[in-house]
Amino acid sequence: MEELCQPTMNCRGEPIAPVNIQATDFELKNHMIQQVQQSCYYHGLPGDDANKHIDKFLTVTQSMKQNGVPHDVLRLCLFPYYLMHHATAWFDLLPKNSIHSWEEMVTNFLSKYFPPSMVTKLRNDISNFRQLPSESLFEA
Repeated sequence: MEELCQPTMNCRGEPIAPVNIQATDFELKNHMIQQVQQSCYYHGLPGDDANKHIDKFLTVTQSMKQNGVPHDVLRLCLFPYYLMHHATAWFDLLPKNSIHSWEEMVTNFLSKYFPPSMVTKLRNDISNFRQLPSESLFEA
């Protein structure tokens, strides 16, 4: 416990590993970061729907382009700007250079914020749906 409280630069750093791209002048443009941040943040709260947030992020970033930079690399670079509070804390605790692709990021994100237990719970909720005699189907 004491080791964790000591300031250190060992094993810290960006979870996203450097990605090889063809563009020689790649940098995230401020307007891209702002557009992602203005679309909506993901907080990592229990009521947040991780799948909907990924869909929203994909929609927002779909129109962003930079010469020589694949969409998935651009999304990977923008994703940390989309996170807030609990989700930022989760991202910051990922091991250095542990994420190498957009698919890996989504897999890690969904395994944290949409774990199999949540899938099971939702499946059970649907399977055990009951309409009370006094309720209309819409109310139920």
